[in-house]
Amino acid sequence: MLNTSCWAPRALAALVLLAPAGASADENSEKAAADLLERRMRNTRPEDWNLLKAVEGRQIVVVRGSMDHIEQVLTAARIRHTVIEPEQVAKADLNADQIVMVDCPGYMPDAGVRRLERFVRAGGLLYTTDWALLNVVQKAFPRTIRHNGGSTGDHVTAVQVGEHDDNLMSNMLLSKGGQPQWWLEGGSYPIEILDKKRVTVLASSEQMRRKYGSAPVVVRFRWEDGEVVHVVSHFYRQMATQGPSTDVKAGVASVEGLTEEDKKEFQAAAPAARMSDVESSYAFQQMTTNLVVGKGKANKDLDKSYGVTPKASVSVEGRTVKSGDRLKVLEKKGAKVRVRDDRGNEAELDEAQLQAR
Repeated sequence: MLNTSCWAPRALAALVLLAPAGASADENSEKAAADLLERRMRNTRPEDWNLLKAVEGRQIVVVRGSMDHIEQVLTAARIRHTVIEPEQVAKADLNADQIVMVDCPGYMPDAGVRRLERFVRAGGLLYTTDWALLNVVQKAFPRTIRHNGGSTGDHVTAVQVGEHDDNLMSNMLLSKGGQPQWWLEGGSYPIEILDKKRVTVLASSEQMRRKYGSAPVVVRFRWEDGEVVHVVSHFYRQMATQGPSTDVKAGVASVEGLTEEDKKEFQAAAPAARMSDVESSYAFQQMTTNLVVGKGKANKDLDKSYGVTPKASVSVEGRTVKSGDRLKVLEKKGAKVRVRDDRGNEAELDEAQLQAR
């Protein structure tokens, strides 16, 4: 029988339990989590908050899937985004400044997989989960990571965060002392790391190593000018957690990063929700927000690497690049220059056709 399980990672103090695919998240928990996220970021990370609010819908592209719904996490976190179908990826106008998030299972035509590789090569950020490891990542980025051939059982596992200073895994908990947990529903794909120098493990599970021969839970790696982040599970929490039944209005007293006025305003406006559910929703909203903010900061350096532009329109692998558009010099041989545009297309041009941006 086909396994159509769906998973959602959460780092939180309470135990996380998820429902089968198709169940909907508790809207009150998501709303309360988004309110806490906004208040904490405004107080403790105002520059990051302003960067997040400047995000335009075209900067984040979600590839729709049948098992996962990152678009709902983005909506809950009030992050603008665009949704496309898997069949549209091959011809999508993706550029190096964007983030592409692929909903599980990641099935798409091979032309779409090749398009994602060019997108990352140019500087884009690809965010994938679970079955997309087999359907997208190991096809597009060989010899980096792959499915180890096994599958997980149905349980929660403790997670150890390996890179404490990594922006993706920061600020995940609402209060100190929480133990990150990761929910695995039967059928998740363990990650085998092929290139240990290239791939960084951000979170791992000793229990997964013992049971399934592979410990990584969250990994990231560079690919040319871009980056891939992959996690074992899904983006979207699909059921309330099991844990203490403390009401969020009482639980907010222990939340760090809020002023007393914030707490009073939150208590006055917060919908009815359990604190453990809000923590679960918050953790993944924060992880997603960290990804978006980190990419926004990285784009400043990325733009500097595109140092030339054509004096007049030129064709780069079939795409018309106009004067003022970005090109990166990859190699120079005599009077010939190999360049890449910010869509990942490459061509050899005469040096005389180019000028500094």
